[in-house]
Amino acid sequence: MARRRSTRGPWFWRGTIGAMLACVFGVFALVAFNQPPAVMAENNCRVDRKDPAHTILLIDQSDPFNPNDLDWVRELVNDEARALPKYGKLTIMVPNATDPYNPKVLYASCSPGSAAAANPITQNPKMIEQDWQKKFYQPLVGTVEAALMEKEQPSSPLTEAIYTISDRADFQPQQEGRRVVLMSDLMQHSDGFSFYKKGADYDAYLESKLAETQPKLEGVDVVARIVPRQIYDLPLADVRGFWRRYFDDAGATYGSVN
Repeated sequence: MARRRSTRGPWFWRGTIGAMLACVFGVFALVAFNQPPAVMAENNCRVDRKDPAHTILLIDQSDPFNPNDLDWVRELVNDEARALPKYGKLTIMVPNATDPYNPKVLYASCSPGSAAAANPITQNPKMIEQDWQKKFYQPLVGTVEAALMEKEQPSSPLTEAIYTISDRADFQPQQEGRRVVLMSDLMQHSDGFSFYKKGADYDAYLESKLAETQPKLEGVDVVARIVPRQIYDLPLADVRGFWRRYFDDAGATYGSVN
């Protein structure tokens, strides 16, 4: 019996080979585009400095925190940490009474990614959560709790610290997702300007030399978590009003969560 001749011409085989090569190159391209960026071993931040977000927690411990504050602090820190995208940076700072324009950096690290953002098909959420806890969250919480228990400071140079934050190289307009969270009673007190001497009077502040160092915070989200006190030295409405005008002039989007 005569063998049936194939009706598949050279163009069919050329097309098949081309499709196979396209698939191979497609797989290589997919792998290449999904390669994780190089990170620094000490803080898990990207070597190329392209952090997708940066949140700074400014903890004002000029007056000691109450042990009862730990619960809401943990909740706040947990929310901020989990809201960060993978490789998002989180920095913990405290005002510096002895050197107001040099606030102390207690912690700076980038999130390895939380389980909430994990792909359950290609990733193991349980392992991701364990890695996130060990490398990022547990050291973060330990640092915050230690800061809360620090002895009280003789002054509270908040505006000086905020100006320094606005001047940081890793907090400039090209940085996406900039956010400042203030954990404080918001009582500005320094040689430059003090609520205890002038009250929460924004017009008086504008006449002070300190107002010459107005921060530039366009595009920055600022949130204040006012630390509860049994007695406040000034009406909270006045204090909130001062900071709203301050951050409005700085160009920030400002809100108080209590």
